[in-house]
Amino acid sequence: MKLVVLLKQTFDTEAKIVLKDGKIDDSGVTLIINPYDEFAVEEALRIKEKLGQGEVVVVSAGSDRAQEALRQALAMGADRAVLVKTDGLQLDESVVAEVLAKVLQQMEYDLILAGWRAIDDSSAQVGVRVAEILGL
Repeated sequence: MKLVVLLKQTFDTEAKIVLKDGKIDDSGVTLIINPYDEFAVEEALRIKEKLGQGEVVVVSAGSDRAQEALRQALAMGADRAVLVKTDGLQLDESVVAEVLAKVLQQMEYDLILAGWRAIDDSSAQVGVRVAEILGL
């Protein structure tokens, strides 16, 4: 079974947010896997273990910095990681969903898992938007 997990990197819940020139300054801020996406990775690994076979692929859209979160998912047991670099793009849930859906359209998968919401913006949008775009 091929399992894909959508993964977002977010600020650590203990991070102190600083504004600089009206924008969030992320220098020095620790980034983590969005906790709900981490649950999705764990569930994909459980499914793979229960079946005794399969592949878990984590997919994220973001900058090079997102590699940290993907490496953590690989350390948890994921088999592969895909980073879609979005440097220079103005990202919102719609754009991220479009980008991820384009990548998924070129992959084989049996099941896509995503956290139900992101802790940084609480949008709960990307997973359902990807499903809509893919006709799932």
